Amino acid sequence: MKKKFLIIIDESNELEKAIYFAANRAIHTDGKLSLLYIVDPAVNAQWSRIENLIEQEATSEAKKLCRVWAQKIKSRFDIESEIIIKIGDRCEELLKLVEEDKNIRFLVLASSANNEEPGPLIKALTGKKIKYLSIPMVVIPGSLSEKEIDLIA
Repeated sequence: MKKKFLIIIDESNELEKAIYFAANRAIHTDGKLSLLYIVDPAVNAQWSRIENLIEQEATSEAKKLCRVWAQKIKSRFDIESEIIIKIGDRCEELLKLVEEDKNIRFLVLASSANNEEPGPLIKALTGKKIKYLSIPMVVIPGSLSEKEIDLIA
């Protein structure tokens, strides 16, 4: 089974850098990409039916976004991507997936290009939750150009 590079799909500007790095590593190591989108659970909805509708709509949007990225990856890098959608706490769902899928060998994230704080996932995984992460985490600085990423990928 091919080793997988896991990328968290979201709406951030730096996502493209994480994908670029992971796709290049996958090409150089005969690996595969797994795209994970974690939908926030619906909370404070008065009825469970409304919660289900909210989560279904968010899941549908997540699938669309992941398919767009998978098509971009296929056309640019000629790599097929696995799409995974989960509902729940981002950090908890990520850690569960890594524990369940032993073919996931690397988590690839990207930090913001400006001087903002790291995202909540990077913060959590470099803080108290790091002891639960059983694979290497690669954080790509958002300020790197594709040429600079090529040198390290």
